[in-house]
Amino acid sequence: MNIKFSPLQYIIFIMISNIYITSCCNNDSIDTEYKKNVNINTTQHTNDTNPFVMNNITNQIRILKNINTIYFDLDQYNILPQFFQILHKHADFLCKNEYYKIVIEGHADERGTPEYNIALGERRANSVKMYLQSLGVLDQQMSILSYGKEKPIFLGHHEDDYAKNRRVVLAY
Repeated sequence: MNIKFSPLQYIIFIMISNIYITSCCNNDSIDTEYKKNVNINTTQHTNDTNPFVMNNITNQIRILKNINTIYFDLDQYNILPQFFQILHKHADFLCKNEYYKIVIEGHADERGTPEYNIALGERRANSVKMYLQSLGVLDQQMSILSYGKEKPIFLGHHEDDYAKNRRVVLAY
């Protein structure tokens, strides 16, 4: 059985076929992208429009903001071992979400000159940055900022208050 098409019918048939084929291809790539991003441990980008994926990223950031402080000993900028796990969690998120950036804020307690404390806060922030880089976080995802003693959390003059002000904060 031979079916004869007029030139106009032939053009319409070709156009409809192209639309159908194109729409099928796009759905497959969307499904693949969706499946790739459903798992919280896969690469996710800020340009994803899937609400489930964005909700997972938002939840991850909320959790990371609750564990975003690294404390230091007096006049020290070496990272204490008890904070490695926290930094690994931040590095894991940042490595999987390369479009996210953080500011690494260095702080010091009120003892010492303003210049000394700014330099110490910067060394602390750099120490955290270098550690995160060693875990695979890209340099362009991080910037450092030192507040020295200008933004204390506790205004007291006891050792406990000083200890809580000697810190680095990872700000998303």
